[in-house]
Amino acid sequence: MIQLVPVSSVLGQVRPAQAVDPQNEASVEMWTQRLNVSRDDLIAAIAEVGPSVTALRRHLQPHG
Repeated sequence: MIQLVPVSSVLGQVRPAQAVDPQNEASVEMWTQRLNVSRDDLIAAIAEVGPSVTALRRHLQPHG
């Protein structure tokens, strides 16, 4: 049997995409630690691929 639920109950469980806010020092500091990169490398990567954490991880991961 299919149970219908309000859309809001489903959307409330969806996490928004993670992004680094380069204007927020706490955000930059947290993501430099999580991604194991320097602040300068993180800011440069944001300039190249944007603030999406997924895009940054792809861009910053070692190729090989």
